[in-house]
Amino acid sequence: MGKDGSGGLPAGDGPGRVVFLNGTSSAGKTSLAQAIQQESDTPYLSWGIDTLFQLVPPKWGGGLDGPLSRVGFWYDRTGTDDDGTPFVVVRYGPVGRRMLESGCVAAAAFARGGDDVVIDEMLLTPDLLPVWRKALEGLDVLWVGVMCPLPVVEEREAARPRGVKGLGRGHLRTVHDHGAGYDMTVDTSTGTPAELARAVLRRHRGRP
Repeated sequence: MGKDGSGGLPAGDGPGRVVFLNGTSSAGKTSLAQAIQQESDTPYLSWGIDTLFQLVPPKWGGGLDGPLSRVGFWYDRTGTDDDGTPFVVVRYGPVGRRMLESGCVAAAAFARGGDDVVIDEMLLTPDLLPVWRKALEGLDVLWVGVMCPLPVVEEREAARPRGVKGLGRGHLRTVHDHGAGYDMTVDTSTGTPAELARAVLRRHRGRP
């Protein structure tokens, strides 16, 4: 029996399975995705929003905040909560939207090629979920909501030397507002990444 309870069965000749993790920044998605890779007895390829951002030319990305970022991706630092606490939101323009949609197709292509895939996503806007659902249509997808209390999110955010402060708070407001249910949710403040990964894998492998 494998660590994930799957029995260590090799992947078949058909499409791979997909674990879709969605949550705000610093919610623990990347740690969970890495733990899924470690705990599984079949190889899960990892794709995420940060994977896409690493492919974006800097002039179109949020780092330089140049004129081309307004058609690509940029950090909107103008928002504040009701109590006056500032937050940050990643915005995108038409080129950024096109890249996001291409990223959905690219991730799905790995699964259609026979590879298991874990997707580490932070939905920048709720209307991106239907784009993902269309790209992953016909595949065996476990939709997982990755939850975490805001104080824990901000504590993790503060511990990142290069992290963007306020991003977790900013996207926590909308990341789960897509109106669709999850197959399961996990709270990363209640267990280790390995424990949660094994729970996700048991749920995924236990489905017909």
